[in-house]
Amino acid sequence: MSIISPYPELAGKRALVTGGAQGIGRAIGAALAQSGVRVAIADIDLEAGRETAAEIGAAAAVAIDVRKRESVER
Repeated sequence: MSIISPYPELAGKRALVTGGAQGIGRAIGAALAQSGVRVAIADIDLEAGRETAAEIGAAAAVAIDVRKRESVER
């Protein structure tokens, strides 16, 4: 069975998905990865981000707390 990409025009692009370890962020990351986007999963919980990245085929996982400026700048 062939999987049809939901966003074929995004193939080859890059995306950083905040809150990507679970819920809506995870679903967005999965749809983008399925469309050929190089996805980085950003989440406050790095271990959950790594698990999600491995499961959906994302390129990387990073620990970011978007509530804290220094975390985002780092």
